[in-house]
Amino acid sequence: MPGVVINVKWPAGNITVDESDPRWDWTLSSSLQEGYSADPNDHFRPWLEKHVGRQKWDWDWGIAGNDSVENRLTIKIRQKHAKYATIAAIRWS
Repeated sequence: MPGVVINVKWPAGNITVDESDPRWDWTLSSSLQEGYSADPNDHFRPWLEKHVGRQKWDWDWGIAGNDSVENRLTIKIRQKHAKYATIAAIRWS
């Protein structure tokens, strides 16, 4: 797919999950739970799906070049959503 490619730092940190998430622990009583994640989908996918569209259709992430050595991530966004590429690059760089 033709589009805009951005390179951002690899995400890592706390995320919040609710009852709809498979990682939610049913033994705890709270409706929102925090946990640690280094999965790009946990950190970036909600925002990208809300603003850009579907993963693998309107956008996708991957590892290119020296990304693994430099702890970086490459995200490609379809050309028609190029304005969001700029916003994402600023948010996550």
